Amino acid sequence: MKILIISKEAWRDEQNGGNVLSNLFDGFQADFAQIYCNEREPDNHLCKRYFQITDRMMVRSIFGKGTAGRVLTYENSPHTKVEGQESFSGTKKWVGELARIGREMVWAMGKWDKEGIKSFVDSFNPDVVFAPCYGNVYMHKLTHLVCSYTKVPILSYISDDFYSNHQFRLSLLFWINHFFLRRSTRKVFKLYSIVYTMTDEQKSQCEKDFSANMRILRKCGIFDKRYEKDKVNDVIRMVYAGGIYLNRWKTLGKIADAIRVINKNGQRMRLDIYTSNPLTEKMSKKINDGVNSTVHDIVSMEDLMNIYHRSDIAIHAEGFDLKNRLIVRYSFSTKIVDCLDSGCAILAVCDQKQAGYAYLKRNDAALCISRIEDVEDELRRIADNPGILVEYQKKAFELGRKNHLKTNVQKMIKNDFEKSIWNRERKY
Repeated sequence: MKILIISKEAWRDEQNGGNVLSNLFDGFQADFAQIYCNEREPDNHLCKRYFQITDRMMVRSIFGKGTAGRVLTYENSPHTKVEGQESFSGTKKWVGELARIGREMVWAMGKWDKEGIKSFVDSFNPDVVFAPCYGNVYMHKLTHLVCSYTKVPILSYISDDFYSNHQFRLSLLFWINHFFLRRSTRKVFKLYSIVYTMTDEQKSQCEKDFSANMRILRKCGIFDKRYEKDKVNDVIRMVYAGGIYLNRWKTLGKIADAIRVINKNGQRMRLDIYTSNPLTEKMSKKINDGVNSTVHDIVSMEDLMNIYHRSDIAIHAEGFDLKNRLIVRYSFSTKIVDCLDSGCAILAVCDQKQAGYAYLKRNDAALCISRIEDVEDELRRIADNPGILVEYQKKAFELGRKNHLKTNVQKMIKNDFEKSIWNRERKY
């Protein structure tokens, strides 16, 4: 089986999007190629052939310096560090809606290397395309372009809600971009044979909005019995790994504030945060005092799992402001499965209507806090009764083995891909 992947991000194991791809496809008897739209180099053990298009290439193409796109081929993964920022988010000048519209305009005016893309697709000759549905018109355009070069089935995946009008924004730029994004999303959904999502809530909404063939797909894990715990560290170790944007840093700041109070008469808890996001001075004061809460650079997935195995609590956190609650309400953070597989108890701190929180709460698989003002009381309860962490670690593994076991999830994906290919061959 030959699988062509269309991604916004580089396929890097230590970054969220790339880690999900490795998690889903590791062990597949398949060849992979990727078309991606990011400055960074890939770093994974599954794929060696790439077609890269970047913001900078698009900008150069507007001013007559050729077309945007190049082929990258590796015998071995380059194993480079995560470097730089995307072109339109690397400075304070380009932020928020202005950055999004600026990027869309550049990709609309730029000269795509369409012949290069066609040659790349033709030479790989995929049996199936996996193209996650992003909240960017230019990524939809890329999917349409590839679809025009090959008649193979296209399977997709969607997470955040960028389609509905159930948003809280006062920006006219947002609503202008939202209008065009909605129109583009309706069109691209018509190309998909199957669309995966991680939540029942989003599955129902997409079936209603697009009459799409939706399937539940959750990130998978191992849930190794070796990492089941029967004791807790003397100083309870809490770990958060992932992005601190969407005001997640404010929620982590409330946790750090509570830890400072609890540790007033001696250290009982500590929080370690692993993220690739840069910190402002304001953020640093809240979550990086070096004693109660410490921020570290992002680490590889292997190193992160080793950190989890030595810790007691894995944190799932979201922002509590209305704007960000609406953005993530259908989202099932892939980090939740990492938390389930971590060998830690899970502490979920977010709005009760957030789909990932609701899933953990419904299955009694995490210690759940749905009101930010309850954080200190709940952490103090844990500090006074640490044995509860052993109980919830076991509950996390139970849910993981029931719904996220790697062998079961990959078997479902493989069957879906093979069935889509078979149906296409029957059709033609």
